[in-house]
Amino acid sequence: MAEKVSKKLSFEKALARLEELVAEMESGTLSLEKMTASFEEGTELVNLCSEKLNEVERKIEILTKKGGAIVAEPFEEETAPEEKED
Repeated sequence: MAEKVSKKLSFEKALARLEELVAEMESGTLSLEKMTASFEEGTELVNLCSEKLNEVERKIEILTKKGGAIVAEPFEEETAPEEKED
């Protein structure tokens, strides 16, 4: 059975552990039982990282100020202009 992922784990450590799991799983050397346990742990790590990113996004929204008042502004990634297909 997979280890329970600690909610106190930092984003960076969770991501590093997730990368380790992916490398182990891609190696093709794990038993089916170990592969399943790694997948379960990886799923928990993905959820933890997602929660932490959402928390930071909420903090950014709260800290965004306009005209002296706090205004929630969602963080938007810059995207490349869409290429037109001919």
